[in-house]
Amino acid sequence: MSKHLYRIAPLLLLLFGITAMLQANSLSLGELRSPGPGLWPFIVAGLLTLTAAVLLVIDDPADYEPWTRGTVGIGLGLLSLGVFIVLFEQLGFVLPAVLMLLVWLRLFAQEPWRLALPLAVVGALAFHFVFVELLGVPFPDDVLLGLGS
Repeated sequence: MSKHLYRIAPLLLLLFGITAMLQANSLSLGELRSPGPGLWPFIVAGLLTLTAAVLLVIDDPADYEPWTRGTVGIGLGLLSLGVFIVLFEQLGFVLPAVLMLLVWLRLFAQEPWRLALPLAVVGALAFHFVFVELLGVPFPDDVLLGLGS
């Protein structure tokens, strides 16, 4: 069984692609001269499905690197991004950004607390300023500082 674990990702992508194609089809494909809202998602999902099907058949397990401690770090980084997204919607930008930057600076960059904490706070405030004030990106209201978009 473990020698076929490399087929999990293409299989999941195949299922995701088929599901996306079905949902895009329900949006109405239209025609090439008059495309419907589902045409472009259907094309992209079709390409994803085709690529996943090819990978399921011809993918070589020798192309993969073994799982290491670094792989776990990548997984933790992705998990922290997911937590950031959920918290961003609930709490605004500043607090989740400080927490994520703090985690990344401490765990991944291995910075000491005396450097990580001020960098996380200043970095979050700087990102907020750039995106909200300079670029005009609307953010949800921030419950910590009362900052809004």
